[in-house]
Amino acid sequence: MPIVDSIFFILAFGLAFSLVGLGIFLSNKVFKLIDLTCESSFALGGCVYGAMVLAGVNPVFAIIVSMLLGYLAGIITASFINYIKLNSIVASLLTIGGLQSLLTKLVELKRIDPVSVFGNLSPISNFILVLIIVGPITFLFYKLIVSEYGLSMRIYGDGEIITESMGVNGIRVLSCGLGLENLLCALSGALVAQMTGDFSANMGNGCIIFGITAVILGSKIFNNVNIKTAVIGTFVGAICYQAALKILISRELIGLGEEYGNVVMAMILILLVALRRSNYVDETRKN
Repeated sequence: MPIVDSIFFILAFGLAFSLVGLGIFLSNKVFKLIDLTCESSFALGGCVYGAMVLAGVNPVFAIIVSMLLGYLAGIITASFINYIKLNSIVASLLTIGGLQSLLTKLVELKRIDPVSVFGNLSPISNFILVLIIVGPITFLFYKLIVSEYGLSMRIYGDGEIITESMGVNGIRVLSCGLGLENLLCALSGALVAQMTGDFSANMGNGCIIFGITAVILGSKIFNNVNIKTAVIGTFVGAICYQAALKILISRELIGLGEEYGNVVMAMILILLVALRRSNYVDETRKN
């Protein structure tokens, strides 16, 4: 692949995965919980999109359906938390378990014909397509987070007592929040399936690591002075991180190979956490 095409391919991947970073930011930083559902909703979005396109469904409609199913996956996890009072990790694991059989059926239609998916798109065309989709959605996400409803979400993250005292409907807020998180991850999965022409039940593996690392990297870049810079930092951090990851595992560039992707992600996360811890200790000693 020519260097220009490689650059646009990497940028397109970075934009697509920035949605995962924003989704993890919502659950991890706003609601202050760990939602593992994102890994399955990412795969769900990719598999549903691919299977529907192979069945002759309009790609735009397939993307919309993928997003709605991702939202539903988040609602299911939130319902386990709200009504059965399960821990967020246990609740998301139950949702993941339920989705596995559906994903297994969908991957029987393994390969997407690139001609049937928005035409046979070049890396530049894929980049433009992803930019057109991700740009407005990121802007709407930003407007939501800084809105009154976004404030309600942050109040929920501060604890049950303050949520009740402020008159916030915790059940509704959490359901909408986790639904939105998994909608973003499902859309990201659908876009990745579009770009690669492939999908699998395991394509979401490592999304939670990616998202957390993007959030931490974003905080390093923008210093997270307020919620606005935190959102922008996560978006930029996700793109930078995905670009760096693609360069490291690309056989055409560094040459490590795709099979080492999760290892590289884990190592970068460990490095960032270690640096963050080191800076915290230094600041504590100064004070």
